[in-house]
Amino acid sequence: MADESVSRRRLLATSLGMAAALPLAACSSPKGNLRAETVAPLASNVSAVHNIRDFGAVGDGVADDTQAISRAAAVVDGPAVLYLPAGFYRVTAWPDLPDFSVVTGDGGDVSVVLYEGDDTLVSLRDRHRVQFARVGFFLTGPKGVAVSLSGSFRCSFDSVVLRGNHVNENFPKYEAQRGVVLERNTGGTAFVNCDINNFGIGIVTSCIQNYLTSSKLTNNYLGVLGTGNDNNAGLSMTNVEFVSDNDPHTTDKHIHIDGAANDWWLTNVWFEGAETSLSIGERGRGGPSQFGMVNCKVAARSTCLDLINCRQPYLANVRFDPDTDRFPVELRIDPEGCPEGTAVNLVSSRSDDVDIATFPKGWNVTGRGVASGTVFVGPVVTRAVDDKDVFQAQNRNGDVVSAVLPNGSMLFERSGSGPILKSEDGTYWRLSVSADGKIETKSMGGRRPPG
Repeated sequence: MADESVSRRRLLATSLGMAAALPLAACSSPKGNLRAETVAPLASNVSAVHNIRDFGAVGDGVADDTQAISRAAAVVDGPAVLYLPAGFYRVTAWPDLPDFSVVTGDGGDVSVVLYEGDDTLVSLRDRHRVQFARVGFFLTGPKGVAVSLSGSFRCSFDSVVLRGNHVNENFPKYEAQRGVVLERNTGGTAFVNCDINNFGIGIVTSCIQNYLTSSKLTNNYLGVLGTGNDNNAGLSMTNVEFVSDNDPHTTDKHIHIDGAANDWWLTNVWFEGAETSLSIGERGRGGPSQFGMVNCKVAARSTCLDLINCRQPYLANVRFDPDTDRFPVELRIDPEGCPEGTAVNLVSSRSDDVDIATFPKGWNVTGRGVASGTVFVGPVVTRAVDDKDVFQAQNRNGDVVSAVLPNGSMLFERSGSGPILKSEDGTYWRLSVSADGKIETKSMGGRRPPG
């Protein structure tokens, strides 16, 4: 709704304004120099680190620690700094955290919050720079959501484990579970060294400018969903693993973008264990404005990369592999939805190169010794090496039909071939040579010869 829309620019201005107001007011020394003793703290009401055990949390996985955690977060009117020692904390809800709050533990697998409900556990709405580090969340409710960020800016998750209850044996019971939901213009969210496992969907995003790095998504039925169909959804992923087993009930897709979206950039990303690893865009709904994959490895049971709709795909140094004994479709491109794109050094485990026929005519493709769709602007120079041809033209079978020799001479290998010239009246003529060496001309009519 219009009244719920949040301007990213306004959020940034607000956070910068809060940070800048106090120091500016304190910098009024006669000489204009900033003196340390005159600088007010950014937030004078920041609480001390609150160990939730000091507020009654038990952490045995049996006692309800909801109220203890809420008491720890509500001690002061300002950012909360919560510490969760190693333990398993069963809760029915999570407290609302102010801007700049910090939640930290002893490790994502030892400081674990257990939630059995079907609502959203951690909800950050219109929040700035809330941080979670070295904690874990384990959800067992069939419709539960671990973390939701709505209209929030620059929040971060470092070494956090988010785990659902989806496995192949119980599918589709937990298909509605969500690990992370990013919505309503949330931006600048960083997931670093995180694990997001065993959800119906690991990450759902309808926002741009969020980041996932050095992280792993395992055994999610759908790893990442870009949705909204409003040209917003986008994500940057670097050094990320998407893995699963080969049971079709465990993982269907690793990444699916279901309509018009923004920029998606994948660098050093590993995919294995899905029916279709990546499905980009949808017919009739659009796809991302840009989609880039660089230095990635993609394996699948059925289809590695399905490019259905995308304005500007870019693929470089991508390797395609099978997940089973049956080779999948390595790369499928819809020529209507993806008429143009760039592919550089794609590696196939089945052959030397991805078949050039895979790419629509508008694509620029550079492989190992193969280039297609390239347009050269300016002088094109080829240099002779020893006595080899400077240039060759080959047919589809790889047979040489013409060549430029090292001395610059043009050679035509077929008796019926030769230069084709157009006369002033628009007629095309072919020059050829007869068996006794005579030059002959043959009219080819007024239409440009096809070949």
